[in-house]
Amino acid sequence: MKNHLIDIKGFSLVELLIVIAIIAILSAFAIPNLFSDIPKYNLGAGAREILSAIQLARMTAIKENSNVVLSFNPGAGSLTIYVDDGEGGGTAEDKVRNGAERLVKFYRMPSGIDLLSPSFGQVIQFNNRGLPDVNGNASVRNRLSKTKTVTLLASGHSRIQ
Repeated sequence: MKNHLIDIKGFSLVELLIVIAIIAILSAFAIPNLFSDIPKYNLGAGAREILSAIQLARMTAIKENSNVVLSFNPGAGSLTIYVDDGEGGGTAEDKVRNGAERLVKFYRMPSGIDLLSPSFGQVIQFNNRGLPDVNGNASVRNRLSKTKTVTLLASGHSRIQ
């Protein structure tokens, strides 16, 4: 009696090399496009960091019924949010983190993104109703000199433009 096993054959070396060559050719077209989009994505990430910081500072001020400050440091490319309540010997509502005033969050801009000086100055203070003491624009710029701007309105709302 004959054994009816299925005869399974693998790929030959030539077939495998052809498939690898096709994948290499397709990758050669796709990878440069992928790298050219990175500055655009980082620019959007920087703008979203500013928007998130503004929203967090506003919500913290409302939640804690206190003044909360968002401080911009363009030279270091960072944002700092803290409760400006004078805790630990500091001075309340002076827009300076002193004493033991609680740090809410520290943000740093993504690599290759510059934080530009905001039109409203270096500091925003939100009162216990979530209203800022200033309004205006804060912008970020990437290596390609493209910019994105976050607008803060007098109502405390913000948006990316």
